Amino acid sequence: MNMSESTQQDSRYPLEALPRRIFLDSCTAQTLRDYDYYIYEGEPVPPSDRLHTIPEGMENLDALRRIFLLNERALFEWIVSGASMQEAHDKRDPGHMQWLWDVADHSGVCLDDDAATTESETLAARLSESRFGYLSKKDRLLLQHAIALRCQGFLTMERRLPRNAAHIREQLGLLVLTPRMHWEMLHPWAALWL
Repeated sequence: MNMSESTQQDSRYPLEALPRRIFLDSCTAQTLRDYDYYIYEGEPVPPSDRLHTIPEGMENLDALRRIFLLNERALFEWIVSGASMQEAHDKRDPGHMQWLWDVADHSGVCLDDDAATTESETLAARLSESRFGYLSKKDRLLLQHAIALRCQGFLTMERRLPRNAAHIREQLGLLVLTPRMHWEMLHPWAALWL
């Protein structure tokens, strides 16, 4: 990237516009647990892993690794909710459930006396409007929780939900991001935390 591209990116994603409180979609939380050896330790993903067959799968995993390396100093607020816990419980995986409880503890610290407001709950309730009929019931519930808890970002590994990111941002102010998209925003500013 040359200097003019860097400057253009910096102005496209100003530092103050970067999401600091980020809701982890259930699929992202699952990926963080399933690939912790790569994300936190840098151990290789086996060539036979199915993630290699998913479009942008490895790119998103690599972006998660970069984001969480940066997070060691940037200290973003990672949020999960009761709906996240219910989805994890439905998987009947005690290891994942325990791991998500740890994330929920972190969320609780971040949200201490700084959670939902009447305004954020009113905004979240708008997801019940017919204009959001394209959302699944589970996505709608998680997005409602993210908005009510005043998250600026919603980090997902899904490919379908980000297709509607512009509409969700325009109507509700929430950034729906894949890890790759989030890293693109963070990358120009990464040196601040390294």
